[in-house]
Parts: sequence; structure tokens; C-alpha cells
Amino acid sequence: MGDLLTTPDELELAVSGLAGILGALMLPTVSAWLRVLFGWLESGYAALGRNPRLSGRWTAVAVAMSVACLFTLFCLGRAASDLRELRVESPIFATIALGLVVGFIGCAGYTIAYRMFRRDLNRRRQLLR
Repeated sequence: MGDLLTTPDELELAVSGLAGILGALMLPTVSAWLRVLFGWLESGYAALGRNPRLSGRWTAVAVAMSVACLFTLFCLGRAASDLRELRVESPIFATIALGLVVGFIGCAGYTIAYRMFRRDLNRRRQLLR
């Protein structure tokens, strides 16, 4: 490998930041693939009406989210290996685990707040009718 242009402190911040981004991307990626799975399972059962088909939009979103997760995971691996080269006994696992947890909690908190906002907005719209 070539010379590294970043300091170990910057690499440590990059590792924790990339782990946080990865943690924030995991929840939407898993939910997108679950949406595709449930759509595929429901397409096998014809109801009284027409047979529902698998949505191309849902599949495209799931694939795009997976690509984003894999890219972030690749960048995280490179940053962690560069940090490990500079500091042999660097506590990378704890940094990555903390970043993943913080990112996942941040994404879950955002999702809950967004759902509450949408529910309140729909309730107010119904009251105005």
C-alpha cells in the first residue's frame, strides 16, 4: 500500500463515522428486502381480484440500499485495515460496534418520529373534513 495521508485520529473518526452510516443504512435495507419478500409471498395467492405482482420499484429500492450498504461496508473495511496498520493494538471492534449501535438507534428514532408525525398529520386532516 502507499503512504497514508491521514492521521490515526482521523482514521479512527472515519471508522466510527462509517460504522454509524452503516448502522443507519441497515434498518431501511432490511425493511426494503422484507417488503420485497412479503410482496413476493403475497403474489402467489390470488384473491378475489387480480393477482398482485411483485413491484419493480420495491426491488430497485432494495437493490440500491444493498449497494449503498456494501459500499459503506467496503469503505469501513479499508479504513479499519489502514487504522490497524498504523496502530497495531487499536480497539477497532468497540469503535465499530458503538458506531453501528448509534447509527441504528438514530435511524430507528428518526423512523418513529416520522411515523408519529404522519399519524398526527393524517389525524388533523380528518378533523378538518
